[in-house]
Amino acid sequence: MMAPFAGVHLHHVARETDDVQRLTTFYQQIFGFQKLETPAFGEFEVVWLTLPPSYSLHVIQRDRQSGLPESPFTVPPQASRRDPSSLWRGHHLSFRVLDYDSAIALLREKNIQFFEKTQQDGKIKQAFFFDPDGNGLEIGNWPVPS
Repeated sequence: MMAPFAGVHLHHVARETDDVQRLTTFYQQIFGFQKLETPAFGEFEVVWLTLPPSYSLHVIQRDRQSGLPESPFTVPPQASRRDPSSLWRGHHLSFRVLDYDSAIALLREKNIQFFEKTQQDGKIKQAFFFDPDGNGLEIGNWPVPS
């Protein structure tokens, strides 16, 4: 039997979208991600953003002709129900935030519907919500890994 890949670590997460600028703006305004130098791919739009501490988020224009299934994170725009209370058991990306209460205040300011829950006798706070394309997101106040 072959050994698993050696030296594996996360490099980037990619999100496909029909509106690269809208999704880029969301991740900049909500998470503070900054644009990185991005190569020109010519026929389609791509923006690379920082994903701290050392990763990146690639926002890529969706190729409708590819035949690939859409991401399991996507809720169709015509869906009548985008209930964030279901996300804790569904597909989502999760981010640790330093100031949970300020993050919640920003979600309220931007009128983003979210669902909160706690773990470990209330020590860990979590909020679940959707980005503009319906991708599931989570923020939490987990301790910084040592």
